[in-house]
Amino acid sequence: MSIVSCLLGRLWRLPRPITRDLASEPLRIHMRDGMELFADRYYSRRGPAQPVLLIRSCYGRGSFFQLLAVLFAERGLQVIVQSCRGTAGSQGVFRPFFDEQNDGEDTVKWIERQPWFNGDLALWGISYLGNTAWAVMNSGVKDRVRAAGLHVTLTNFRDRTYAFDGFTLEASTAWTLSMLNVFRSGGMNAFRALMSARKTKPVAEQAIGAIPLRQADRVLASEGVSWWQDWMDHAEPNDPWWDAVDYGRAAESLPSTVMTAGWYDIFLPWQLKDFMTAQRAGRDVSIVIGPWMHASSSGAAESVRRSIALFQERFDIAAHRSSGAASRPRVRLFLMGANEWREYPSWPVPNTADRIYYLDAGGILASSAPASESSSTFDYDPAQPTPSLHGATLEGRSGTGDMAELERRPDVLIFNTEPLAADLDVIGPVSAGIFLRSSTQYTDLYLCLCDVTPGSRSTNVCDGYIRLRPAAPAESSGMRKVRVEFWPTAYRFHRGHRIRVIVASGAHPRYARNPGSGESLGDARTMLVAHQEIFHGPEHPSAIYLPVS
Repeated sequence: MSIVSCLLGRLWRLPRPITRDLASEPLRIHMRDGMELFADRYYSRRGPAQPVLLIRSCYGRGSFFQLLAVLFAERGLQVIVQSCRGTAGSQGVFRPFFDEQNDGEDTVKWIERQPWFNGDLALWGISYLGNTAWAVMNSGVKDRVRAAGLHVTLTNFRDRTYAFDGFTLEASTAWTLSMLNVFRSGGMNAFRALMSARKTKPVAEQAIGAIPLRQADRVLASEGVSWWQDWMDHAEPNDPWWDAVDYGRAAESLPSTVMTAGWYDIFLPWQLKDFMTAQRAGRDVSIVIGPWMHASSSGAAESVRRSIALFQERFDIAAHRSSGAASRPRVRLFLMGANEWREYPSWPVPNTADRIYYLDAGGILASSAPASESSSTFDYDPAQPTPSLHGATLEGRSGTGDMAELERRPDVLIFNTEPLAADLDVIGPVSAGIFLRSSTQYTDLYLCLCDVTPGSRSTNVCDGYIRLRPAAPAESSGMRKVRVEFWPTAYRFHRGHRIRVIVASGAHPRYARNPGSGESLGDARTMLVAHQEIFHGPEHPSAIYLPVS
């Protein structure tokens, strides 16, 4: 392992190791209900007890986590990697999210009783593992945690599961299948689980097309999946079932924390909201946002590198560089298009102003409001849903790509600016206000912001989506003004390029199709074609708002 850790340490540009003389031991940790959770402890054979880094994993404790633990342990920490309840040998039943707060609290209390604990505790986590860290920081032992590293994660998985009130079908299916592969591989062999995922990709595609959606889990596993049924049963907005796993308040008392995120990560909007909550509370928190997707190795390397620097500084580990805190900007982000890093004191970044572009007749996207009223129309058929292309997905190497396939479809509208006279830097939360009238009370609205080169190649920058229900405000004519929140971005549109906005009513399977019937998520069978009318004019100024730096 030392040869591999040496190579990866150099590749990831980690600080030099303090020691390579490591030992490990298995642990069995009792929970309050009598269940035992399995863990492994990695520590230096020499010197006094080191600070403890706790990593709680639902994906087992196999080779990847062994290597990760060694990287941290070689740099002055003793690391405990614990398998979540019901996974990789740990007793009990795995219920996504619902046991992590109690189990995490019990684990910390157990650690405090061990002779090798010196009083210093940190947490690190990526994705679901990051959510388990948030669970600990929302528990009765939150004051014991002195530092944290959080990578592509969030406080409340309900927000992502039903993003903008629509069900994230593709990611939810892929994650469910991944967990089933983890169970089938014993949770200890990441390579075997990956190979299984590749072989079962056609199964995932079949599940995504299931009608009704409640039956999709039977495609993934003959016995069904308990949490899939839970997600079907608790899909309506404000369902109190999810309240127990909302750890949002933990951001207000966050310890010293470094966050890392990606512009095309599936959790970005909510991770930034958690960051802003901590920022408003005056917590010692910083964030780096790179040009990464969820599973990017470059993003993981950035998180490990920054976390080690924080932990060494916070716990006064001899190898730390004294300039750590002073040189750590609150916000460091990658400006796509310009391919450069920028640093700012806060998010949203200061000194930006909204540049408004108005939708107008003839597919025009104009910097001034239309002089007369008009509208553009299209039909959305949920039986042949508008597909999702690129963007923030759980898998894949790039979040951006050619949008020509989508733009050729009859169920989308396209609006373009004139070629830009100068470079335009858009940094921050993008939004839109769209005046819509639909033939169905239940419908979706999807918008995509694109960059069009002088050669007419269109690529996506960021997008926004919302699921609409009858409760949304509407005029007597049935018209609604719909606010659409886009993925945040940092992107340079170059001089001579055009800005394009695509308008549609679906992005399947990234978001589950809206059948238009008002039937529940899990049981909908009826598919109604929606006739959509987008208004633009002085009385109904549909527009997109770009934060320009």
